[in-house]
Amino acid sequence: MSQRNEQPTYLRIADDLRNRIQAGDPPPGGMLKSDVALMRTYSVARGTVRQAVAELERLGLVVSEMGKGRRVVGGVIGEPNPASTRYEAIAAALREDITSGEIKQGNQLPQEAALAERFEVSKGTARQALQLLASEGLIASVHGKGWFVGGGQAALTRTDEVAHSIRNAIFAGDFPDGSRIPGEATLAGQYGVARITVRRALAILEEEGIIVSKRGVGRIVTHSSG
Repeated sequence: MSQRNEQPTYLRIADDLRNRIQAGDPPPGGMLKSDVALMRTYSVARGTVRQAVAELERLGLVVSEMGKGRRVVGGVIGEPNPASTRYEAIAAALREDITSGEIKQGNQLPQEAALAERFEVSKGTARQALQLLASEGLIASVHGKGWFVGGGQAALTRTDEVAHSIRNAIFAGDFPDGSRIPGEATLAGQYGVARITVRRALAILEEEGIIVSKRGVGRIVTHSSG
């Protein structure tokens, strides 16, 4: 194990485990040793082992599987391996959707429940697939909102773009005072974004006093001149 004693013990253990994984021990798809076995190997407490393994999870090298342990998902950070588990197969399908442009930069990915239904797996398996894509830097979680391609900054930028486009359409007279703005689903299809992105864009316009939300009616234009 590395002798860089200036590092905390758990990081030295994580470094050693990472080197072993990158050397193929265990290989992608293989299981990491149990906490007890690692405690014996490194002569440390369980808490230290768990910190080390948490670091590997943060790096995207291993993921936890309920009732099984931690499975190695890749030997090299940022380079996806051939799918060997169900969650890796789901991640591969989503990765293809992202790289092909079917799910665009800034778009929100389906919720775990929707993914679980689509791929006929548990929500936990869907969550592992999302975590794997996050470890590759393809997506990021925005607190309280969900997973987005490129992360929160990309989602925010796309929201601003949609708000800007709708604002310009209103000021150009496409939607005069008192007219109703198209629904979220229609706008999402028009701009190629998720409904949550449209909802945030409309919220910006509401804060600016350009539109107002009326129960049972929708969003109504209240100010159509720039």
